Amino acid sequence: MKKILFILFILMSVHVIGQQKFGIGIKVGQNFSKVDNVLVDHNSASYHAGVTTSIGINSKFSIAVDAMLSQTKLESSPSLTDLIAHPSFKPETYHLNYLSIPLLLQFHPVKNFTIQAGPQYSILLDQKKDGIENARVAFSSGDFSMVGGAKLDLGGFFIYGRYAIGLNNIGSSQQLLDELKNQDTWKTRQWQLGVGLKIFNF
Repeated sequence: MKKILFILFILMSVHVIGQQKFGIGIKVGQNFSKVDNVLVDHNSASYHAGVTTSIGINSKFSIAVDAMLSQTKLESSPSLTDLIAHPSFKPETYHLNYLSIPLLLQFHPVKNFTIQAGPQYSILLDQKKDGIENARVAFSSGDFSMVGGAKLDLGGFFIYGRYAIGLNNIGSSQQLLDELKNQDTWKTRQWQLGVGLKIFNF
């Protein structure tokens, strides 16, 4: 259902767009990820990089569509109490690499400042445990999120910040979920901070 809504939003956006102005740029930045789970550390740092486009509707509104390679890093650090109660627990790190496609409505209240909001769908490309071991059975193939943020234009450059709230459970391995507790709360939360370069506008 969420994928269908995402596709419908894309089609509606294409229909509405007036093609008044089109821009493209590149971007790179830092992710700070957490998952709503007691044994996963908050705000683990990772990265994102990709291409961003902007399509004008009018002087106040536009549509931004990005294609980004984005990593979610999950680090579990069981407490001493958890280790005593569950000897099988141990510190582990998971790297989840996604192709993320946000589709954002942009509002320009003043010159050079933009407010963004909209859906994002991320396709899981690869996943590793402790950097080497494949953890493909552990996580679901996609993550649907809602994104909000802001961007400040600085001539040919821009800086931005976004917050993404995951709406679905990213865990798929029952064994992993049982070990790390409470599968109902395996939903991502992620801050994104970064800089970008405008390539061209027309």
